[in-house]
Amino acid sequence: MKRALALVGILWWLAACNRPDPAQLLPTSAPPPVATPPPVDHFDFPLDPARFGPYVQGVTGPLDVDTRYGVQNNGLGQAGKCFVDRDGRPVPFNRLYHAGEDWFALDARGQVEAGAARGQPVRTVAGGVVDWRQTIGAQGQIVVIQHRLADGSRIWSAYWHMTDVTVSRGEIVRRGEVIGVIADQGFNSHLHWEIRTWGDGSDLFLPTTAGGRGTCNGRVPALGYTWDDIPARAVPSAWGYLDPVKFVNAHR
Repeated sequence: MKRALALVGILWWLAACNRPDPAQLLPTSAPPPVATPPPVDHFDFPLDPARFGPYVQGVTGPLDVDTRYGVQNNGLGQAGKCFVDRDGRPVPFNRLYHAGEDWFALDARGQVEAGAARGQPVRTVAGGVVDWRQTIGAQGQIVVIQHRLADGSRIWSAYWHMTDVTVSRGEIVRRGEVIGVIADQGFNSHLHWEIRTWGDGSDLFLPTTAGGRGTCNGRVPALGYTWDDIPARAVPSAWGYLDPVKFVNAHR
């Protein structure tokens, strides 16, 4: 009975905790970092993949929940977020595409252990410089780190729902450095993490897209979700998000 109640709690918290207050995601007046990150060629996971992973129905848990990259999560309900379709209607939350991975703690059987991730240390996936740090109320803090690859190109990693963050904007970090711990969100305690080709999402969506018609722009750390009327640009990869698990596995 306890386990059933805990799993039901995940659904409720997922729906409640994945709706950031727009006022909390507006850019601040702080100047951009000036440090140049050293080049990196190796990446790793922010949490141990043997002990943490996404919620996937029938794999890591029984509920109709999927928190992998690029999926639509039926457990998130009908309430709108900030995307608006061509008819001016808010797009239901369960139709949005997840732009990162939500990793929960897993038990010895590989099943999600609700709430067990809280307080677990989060590590940087590679060396770089902290581009952004922001508090989002009960959902903890967000950190965005810029990484410079050997060929001169840049990518960014983002970490949501942390507390006790130990780094500041402009600070150089090393791969594997602890930058905070997973915030206590009850049953829904987890780390949302992303890999993407841009660092500032405040003007990500074009005016002709569902995000541009709605209120999705204006958020420096971005949203963690994508959607559009045109299927080809509804998915995260259309907006510069990368599959974080595939990226790390290809660059370990």
